Amino acid sequence: MIFKNILHTAGTRLLNALFNLVVLLLLTNFIGSRGFGIISLIVLDITVIQLFMGLVAGGSLIYFASRSKTGALLFSSYLWILFVAIIFLSIGWLLLTLFPAFLSVIVPKEFTSDILLLALLNGFMQIHYNLLIGQKRISVYNIIFTVQIILFLLIFLWEIFINQQIGPEAYVIAMYISWGAGSIMGFYQIIKKLESYSVHGWKAASREILHYGLPTQSAVMLHIGNKRLSFYFIRIFAGLSPLGIYSAGVQLTEGLRLIGQSISLVQYSAISNSSDKEYARTLSIRLMKFTLLLTFLALLILLVIPQNIYQFVFSQSFGVIKTIVLVLSPGVMALAANTIFSHYFSGVGQPAVNLRANILGLVFTLVFAFLLIPPFGYIGAAATASLNYLASVIYQYVVFQKQTHTRIFEWVLRKKDIKLFMETVRKIKLPEKQ
Repeated sequence: MIFKNILHTAGTRLLNALFNLVVLLLLTNFIGSRGFGIISLIVLDITVIQLFMGLVAGGSLIYFASRSKTGALLFSSYLWILFVAIIFLSIGWLLLTLFPAFLSVIVPKEFTSDILLLALLNGFMQIHYNLLIGQKRISVYNIIFTVQIILFLLIFLWEIFINQQIGPEAYVIAMYISWGAGSIMGFYQIIKKLESYSVHGWKAASREILHYGLPTQSAVMLHIGNKRLSFYFIRIFAGLSPLGIYSAGVQLTEGLRLIGQSISLVQYSAISNSSDKEYARTLSIRLMKFTLLLTFLALLILLVIPQNIYQFVFSQSFGVIKTIVLVLSPGVMALAANTIFSHYFSGVGQPAVNLRANILGLVFTLVFAFLLIPPFGYIGAAATASLNYLASVIYQYVVFQKQTHTRIFEWVLRKKDIKLFMETVRKIKLPEKQ
């Protein structure tokens, strides 16, 4: 039963990775590097706005869904994302008035209003999704999410092949329709189970959510900053086409993260339900070996594929993706290790270690983005990402080593590790997927 649950979780992540791969193929072959760069910038701008919306309307709603009135949570969340939208609208107006050239660099001019509207739409959708998860209506959430991503792909395909819309507009239209459908379906399911429409206590709920979610959302902001800040540097110093090419390489390698994410589910479930620190240490070391081995093998496949195959699959202008993957390789391995270390420290009640690792990574991003991206473009961005992830994971390793006094030879994969891994998986009772 446990293997079935784990395979289901890994399967879900694999399907999502395959979906992203199909979209990537469509983008590289039909939209082109410049159009891909514009889309990457649009998505990044929406993500930035969404990070601030998430302070009240984010994952914290999952925790408060069973502790506060749904009506109050809905009202406070809606009010907050509207407030954030107005703030960003004001910032945009000021930049347009005072620094129009700078605004046009970080925000695609023809999609300015779309970015704000899509951020709002995504905000509403995430509110409903988080409340459904918090109410433990996981199956309903899974159905809606599945319909949403399928609808996105269908609309994107329709725009490209039927409407002959070969540009970023096709992607934007697909986001509008799929996110709108997800938001409406989620809202209907929330309202259907709503016993009272009272919004009494929404101020208190807002304060509690903000207090609870601020540390977590700050860590999320740092993590996203580490991953995506270099996109802005590429846009500023290199242009839209290099940004599109780099974004394609990043998306291709990020699919490998499902290995560490799936294995870390086993790790976090075991550690969080045990007070034995030695068990947490040995399990994390064991799972680290499997994570790094499997990630390396998957990465090796990407690296041995000839460049002309990349050019054939992703189009001529994206043939350089292999070089980007090669430069990103150390970062991919570091990120795999980071996933295991992060779940270890979270599981033993030390999330501050992960926060400090993210801060260190952000410092490396800021320093090397200025040093490497202007002269080397997307290759410099890939090197910056690898240095950022390596710095973070080295810090985590040093703290882990200092606390646990792990010996070097313990990191070597042995036969008994495989046996113990199988026994661990059979014993663990996985929590309901959220």
